[in-house]
Amino acid sequence: MPDLNPLPTSDMTREEIARVEVGHTAIDPRLALLLTVVFLAALLAVLLVETLAGGDPAATSPWRRLFAMPSAVSAGPGSQDLGGGWRAWNRAMSANRTALAEIAAFENVLDESSVLGRALRPPAQRLLSGALGAGNERVYLGRDGWLFYRTDVDYVTGPPFLDERQLRRRAASADEWTAVPAPDPRPAIRQFHRQLADRGILLVLMPTPVKPAVHPEKLTPRLEEPREPLHNGSFQPLLEELRREGITVFDPSPQLAAARRPSAPQYLATDTHWRPEGMELAAERLAAFIREHVELPAAAAPGYRYEEREVSNTGDTTVMLDLPEGQTRYAAEAVLIRRVLQADGTPWRSDPEADVLVLGDSFSNIYALASRGWGDSAGLVEHVSAGLGRPVDRFVQNDAGAYATREMLQRADSARLSRKRVVIWQFAERELASGDWRLIDLP
Repeated sequence: MPDLNPLPTSDMTREEIARVEVGHTAIDPRLALLLTVVFLAALLAVLLVETLAGGDPAATSPWRRLFAMPSAVSAGPGSQDLGGGWRAWNRAMSANRTALAEIAAFENVLDESSVLGRALRPPAQRLLSGALGAGNERVYLGRDGWLFYRTDVDYVTGPPFLDERQLRRRAASADEWTAVPAPDPRPAIRQFHRQLADRGILLVLMPTPVKPAVHPEKLTPRLEEPREPLHNGSFQPLLEELRREGITVFDPSPQLAAARRPSAPQYLATDTHWRPEGMELAAERLAAFIREHVELPAAAAPGYRYEEREVSNTGDTTVMLDLPEGQTRYAAEAVLIRRVLQADGTPWRSDPEADVLVLGDSFSNIYALASRGWGDSAGLVEHVSAGLGRPVDRFVQNDAGAYATREMLQRADSARLSRKRVVIWQFAERELASGDWRLIDLP
């Protein structure tokens, strides 16, 4: 290709010529035009495919969200009462957060619903995971076919969640759309403890270890030998602080880490949650812990019995990896659960009249709800109830263990709480670093 702007090199040193050539690119105008046309055609082709395959853009969820964005921003707190000074600044920043949150939500929905994305991501991920050993933005590939939820790994290996800079960063949020109103777990835990103590109820805090805390050897061979569970740097200081303040804490991680063996894993290989063996071990130790710390009134034997059943399912981290349907690299896992049955043979039932209440997240639900695909009537609450030999009440939700179940308790009939002697608050340990710890007033 001819150089359209030849350089006067006769009187220049080699270094001077090199410097000039580094900052000098000559391109034929016809080639520049061709590249521009190809680039614009590629952009328009993507838009055309998405529009034709997705039907009316206004009727599809991502575009509907985009069209509603101005209304969402105008209805947000940043649009109201624009007074002077700092109040106007704060409201403008609030409106900016609303706009960024709406943009992020639109991008997420668009990404999930994209025709090209759904067509191209699975084969691309199969290549990345199979040939290159790479996960994606949500999943890390471990050893021996194990998968790890990235948030869990980041929690264990990340900075201490009680570090003042971390708390300020999360409160202010460098990423505006991920702002958390209350990042520090301590005020919410103290408030809940006081609220229950004033009613004569014992709070038992149960932060449940995430998979890399118990099975770090599946991430790196350097941690092959049995040892203490791994935790975020703020975890043990937090437990010590809470215990000094009289808050009862049950930490099942030492027992789970001590029980792990190559032939006896405590967590599922391709899921974020524990195996039935690990869950039952935690339930057994929790029931014993409760008997040691509170004297419950005598209760008639409920006559519970067990029924063994094998179930198999695809792990949630396998689903998050977004591989093609029918992939065989990460097969469904089979486990043996023990269902807890009533005396009449029907599945175990929660009892609102019980004096023990469990607030739990997906670690409580995984073997309890058939919709999760791992069987039913065999979860943490069922086995705690069987271990105590008495009915148990429960409020459970699969996510947001720091906030959701307390909110459910707030909405419940106050008479239901008045009958309780013990409230077990189970949540995934990662919530300490990423949960929403807003204060909630109980009725």
